[in-house]
Amino acid sequence: MKETPTVTSGKPLEMGCIEGRDVITTDGRDIGNLAGAWLDVSTWTVTSLIVELDKTVVDELNVKKPMLRTARVNIPTNYVRNIADVVQLNTDISTLSAVFSTNQG
Repeated sequence: MKETPTVTSGKPLEMGCIEGRDVITTDGRDIGNLAGAWLDVSTWTVTSLIVELDKTVVDELNVKKPMLRTARVNIPTNYVRNIADVVQLNTDISTLSAVFSTNQG
């Protein structure tokens, strides 16, 4: 059976429109900018956001520094509270630091 196109109410949030938005923790820290997202094509859901980290938080989050590019991390969507003018996380920077330390060690 063929599905027919439907009309959406409201404006869709396209990925290209949200790239570059600041990513903010619950304690008000701007950790970087949204660079993209990982999509699970089997379920068509976004599994994590790709964040280019600000230089000032790379060490604080215990992330390995790449030689020639900006450090990037994948933040699972369960850490995202809201996406609007900024990406608001539902956790603070110390919790994120512990998560990245656990995943790298």
